[in-house]
Amino acid sequence: MRKVPENNSLKKEIRKLLELCKKDEKDNGEKRNYFNAPITEEEMINWEERNRAKIPESYKEWLRFSGKCRIAGNTATFWGPNEFHSEYVPEGLVVIGEINGDGEVVCFSKNEGIFVRVFEGKTTEINDFACVLKEIIKLMDDKPILSQERYLEILQKIKEKKEREKKIIRPCTDAFKNNPVELEKHKGKANYFCK
Repeated sequence: MRKVPENNSLKKEIRKLLELCKKDEKDNGEKRNYFNAPITEEEMINWEERNRAKIPESYKEWLRFSGKCRIAGNTATFWGPNEFHSEYVPEGLVVIGEINGDGEVVCFSKNEGIFVRVFEGKTTEINDFACVLKEIIKLMDDKPILSQERYLEILQKIKEKKEREKKIIRPCTDAFKNNPVELEKHKGKANYFCK
């Protein structure tokens, strides 16, 4: 895992995220998380000049930590300036990554520098990139992360328990076999069924 620069304003969020990624890899195997080398100041300035837009400072702080990353499989992916794009989002937005693995993207506004989540055409404003990281941390902290092996083990135990609890229910015709009037009288009542 990458080291967090001491002067990074996202230090607290990044450290928590790295801790959760380490746990995720322990529970689910490696290759679900990676954090590439940071982006240089020169690369950020070049992108801003070419695109006549400013990368928000809180995202620059992230880029000083990692230029491209994947977090907990499909939980989140973020890119460096060479992979930013503006496809499939409202005009004026720049896509910097994806979250939740369901097509939701995180963008920043070229004009205002605010962050925006876009999902199925609906946009939601976010204060800064620290808030984005806090949402990812909450997602990772809230959901129990099970290995495939543990998940299958739990499913098997549930199946076995259901089998043990399964009881055959049939009408108590034996108790009333010589008395059809009594059988009809008790139909639908608790004592009509035998276990």
